[in-house]
Amino acid sequence: MESSEYLEELLGLFNLGKGATLPEILEKYFEKTLQIKFQRIIIAHDTLKDEFLRYHEAFVKILKILEATDHKLEMSLFSSDQLGKFFFNQGVYALCKDNYMQAGEKFSETYKMNKQNIFLLIYLGIILTMRKNYYAAEKYFSDAINRDSNNDDAWFYAAENLFKAGSYKKAGEFFERAKKLNPANNEIAIQLKECREAMLKKAQSGEKDTLLRKIVKYVRNAFKD
Repeated sequence: MESSEYLEELLGLFNLGKGATLPEILEKYFEKTLQIKFQRIIIAHDTLKDEFLRYHEAFVKILKILEATDHKLEMSLFSSDQLGKFFFNQGVYALCKDNYMQAGEKFSETYKMNKQNIFLLIYLGIILTMRKNYYAAEKYFSDAINRDSNNDDAWFYAAENLFKAGSYKKAGEFFERAKKLNPANNEIAIQLKECREAMLKKAQSGEKDTLLRKIVKYVRNAFKD
């Protein structure tokens, strides 16, 4: 009885009632998780992230309850497009839960099926940045920017990758581009400020290094004879 009531509660999240079929549940799951508001990098947006997690977890719980009553979800119910989207959602879920290894695996599976998803490219780049594989990450970010040069997430995370790699000047340019595309995002302004400070610090360090080299050279020349 409790399981039946709990199932109805979960189905209610997708505007479905008791007796909903698996294809109906699947359709509503994608309808909810592929809303326009989720068509961005959600890991830095707590409200969106929590809502997405709620939908995905509810869907997985529904499947487990149905499997316990011999209603297994067959992969044949998924179209190839839906399967790719499901793998993508699994990757996003894993990344939101800080399970980077599983996220990488799911995103890699998705990439084999669909290389056109700009958010997939950005997420793959983010994971590689976390692994400090900055060169490989840059490729995915570049691909994302080439597909949509007006996507502020692509410019922002590409800039973060460059910043962590020590390419402060180029990172600053990318942060500037992201800021122009999304001036309301305070995080961009904060990161841009940090980048400028790092550039200044690097320049000052270089000046000190040059001065030290001159002093060493002067001393060496003075004692040559």
